[in-house]
Parts: sequence; structure tokens; C-alpha cells
Amino acid sequence: MKIRKKITLWISGTALLSTIVFSSIIFWELTEEPFKLIDKEIQHMALVLAGRIKDAGSLGDTFDLNGMPYDPDDYWIRVKNDQGQVLYQSKLTEFADLFVPNGKSRYLIEKHIPRSRIWLRQDSKDDVLFRVMVVREQVSGRPVEIRIAKPIEDLEEELIDLAVYIGISLSFCALTIFILSYALAGRILRPISSIINQSKEISEKSLDKRIPLEKTQDELYDLSVALNRMFDRIQHSFNQQKEFIGNASHELKSPITLLMLAQEDMLMSENLSSSAEDSLMKQLETSRRMSHLVKNLLDLSRLEQRDVLYTDRVDLAALAERVLKDYSDVMAEKQISVQNQMNEPCPVIGDPEKLFRLFVNLIDNAIRYNLPTQGTIKIMAMKSETEVCVEILNSGHEIPEQDLSRLFEQFYRVEKSRAQAFGGSGLGLAIAQKIVRLHHGRIAITNGPGQMIQTTVWLPVKG
Repeated sequence: MKIRKKITLWISGTALLSTIVFSSIIFWELTEEPFKLIDKEIQHMALVLAGRIKDAGSLGDTFDLNGMPYDPDDYWIRVKNDQGQVLYQSKLTEFADLFVPNGKSRYLIEKHIPRSRIWLRQDSKDDVLFRVMVVREQVSGRPVEIRIAKPIEDLEEELIDLAVYIGISLSFCALTIFILSYALAGRILRPISSIINQSKEISEKSLDKRIPLEKTQDELYDLSVALNRMFDRIQHSFNQQKEFIGNASHELKSPITLLMLAQEDMLMSENLSSSAEDSLMKQLETSRRMSHLVKNLLDLSRLEQRDVLYTDRVDLAALAERVLKDYSDVMAEKQISVQNQMNEPCPVIGDPEKLFRLFVNLIDNAIRYNLPTQGTIKIMAMKSETEVCVEILNSGHEIPEQDLSRLFEQFYRVEKSRAQAFGGSGLGLAIAQKIVRLHHGRIAITNGPGQMIQTTVWLPVKG
């Protein structure tokens, strides 16, 4: 899970939990206040009724209910003495019994009362909620129980509506909080995202770039400074490595060339024995491989140090024909048949010298790793509005799957046991890949049909 989502969830969860707690407190207070008022009203009625009973002077006497604070018929009222005799009961007692044998002095109870008998604002199921209060008084030295209740079905419905409104409001608040939290998390992480994007732009080809430093010297400022110092160290090490490769290759080039010339001069001598001549031939072949390796190292060093393209309009079909012509003698000696199907021009915008070297490396690789005799090389191209796809197929042994992904690594060769026989340096495909990437293209090698090795290069038409 990304940090932005985590921050969003944490902020949303905290804010939503706070909102729920606050709403619960408000809802509790809103529900408590009406019940307090109702209890005061019921208690006032009970106390007035108890006073009227006391004024009667005797439990058997009737008492006057005129002038009561509220109409007694709007309440459920039942008055009993200590012997269970009913002294008074209101009209509502005819429809329900609100007695709860648990000794509570205040409680809520719901009863089913059909609305056809009396209208008490019943719900859809004809249920009515009552708030009940029990008051006990002494009249003429004997206890009297006054059980009085008020129907509050309308209040219950209002509380249910209030709970629904609060739930809807919480849902809306949750959505709003999530959106605002996501936006806030994005704003918080925007500088980090900027640092990440700028770091991605810094590669081995652009190590001179640095992350801009903000004016506010906060933790992100310290992170940018640390990354810039790390890039400084990487750039210094990378430049030293490239400089070493270039200098070493250049220094090796001259003595190897002199060694090859001396070996060729010695081979021209007529007084050499056959064994000495064979030994010199082997040494000369080794020197040539070393010279080829040094040349590839120099080319690789130049590509890494100078990645500038001198672009021009280049016809890939003409380049392929030119390279095939240069290698015609080698292919004839190895009995390799060539099928060049690039009959139409394939123009692209690119560096002519580097693209020529690309075809040289790929065709040279196709020749080296072809069949010993009666081999085949096929070259074809497909064009679209945006890119040109060139395929070079050569007959040869199938490449193991575990090696396909490593073919473009420097000094990596599949034919390790026959490296000397093939004479490769393991740098040709690495150089080819760098040239293709400089042109913003792609290159891949796969096992093609009919025991063919297929090298595919995609190059954009406009560079």
C-alpha cells in the first residue's frame, strides 16, 4: 500500500472516529434532554395528584382532579393502596397494562394498542412507547402507589429520524473527510513525489543533474541534500571508472598493434620451422582477439562518455546492404547463404556512424554464432508510421532460456566452452543495446522458428 493511501486512511480514520464520538455525545445529550423534561412533567403531575389524595384526608374518599396541570386523560394513571385496591385510574388504563414487576421507579415500555381503539400516534405496527414513573406517598399513615405514564411515540419517531439524519450526515462527512484527506496527503507528499521524479531523471547519462533545494530547511531539505551528496559520490566513481576503461584501452591499443606487426613480420620469414610458424599463428590470433576486445572497450567507453547523436536521415536498407557487402568474403568462406529482404528504403532519423556500427555488430554476431557449414542469415524489415522493425535471423543452436535475458550484459557469452573458437569478446551485443537505447529504440533476441536465432530491433522513424 502506498504512503498516500496510508496517510489518507490514518487521517480519515482519526477524523471519522472523532466525528462519531462527538456525534454520539451530541445524540446522547439530545435524547437525554427530552426525557428529563418529560420526567419533570410526569413527576409534577404525580406530586400534584399525591397532594390531591392527601387533601381528601382518607383513602376511601374521592379526590378532586379539577385544575390539574395537564389533562389526566392524556396520561396513563393508576393509583393503588397497600392492599392492591385501585383508587383511581385514567381512561388509558383500559387499553394496556404498564406494570413492570422489577421495582423500578422509572422505565420505558412499549405496548401494542390498535389505532382503531384510540389514537396515540402509533407507529406502523400500532406500537406505542410509554415513559413510566412510580411515586409512593403516605396518606393517613398508609402507603399509596401512583403509577403514571406518558405516551411518547412521537418523541421516539423524532429520535429515530434524528439518528437517521446523523447517520446520513456521518456518511457524507466520511466521504468528505476521505476526499479532503486524500487531497491533504497528496499535498503533504507532493515534495517527496517531486524528489522521486527528479531522482528517476538522474541516470548514468545525466549524473550531473541535482535535486533543487527548497528555501524551507525542513526534513525534505535534508533528504535532498543527502541525495545530492550521494549523486556526487556516484558521479565521481562513475567518471573514474569510465576514464580508467578509456585510458586503459587506449594504452593497450598501441603495444598490441606493435606486437601484431612484429608477429606478422616474423611469419614472413622463410627460415621458420612448421612448429614455430604454428605457434606464431596462434599468438597472432590471440593478439587479434585482444585488439578486437580493446577496440570494443574503446567504443563502449566512447558511447558512455559521449552520448551525443549526430542525427541525419539514414536508410537502414542501404546500411544493411553495405555491411553485408563488407562481410561477403567471410560468409562465402563459411558457406553462409544470405537472404536480404530489405528491398525497399527504410529511412529513419539517427546517427549514421552508430547505426552502421549497430548493423556491423549484429551481423558479425549472426556470422560468428551460425552453423559451422551451410548456415543461413535472413534480414527483413517492417515499417509503420512511427517506427521501423528490423529482424535479423541466423541459423544456429537454440539459446537456453536462462541465458536469453543476460545476452546484453557486458562480457557475457553463452558459448563459454567454445569462446576461443567463436572469437567473441562479449561486448558486441552490449554496444548494440547502448546504440539502440541512444536512439530511443528497443532490441531483443529470441529463439525463432526453424532453429533460427531472431534478433529484433525497433527504431523510431523520427528519432
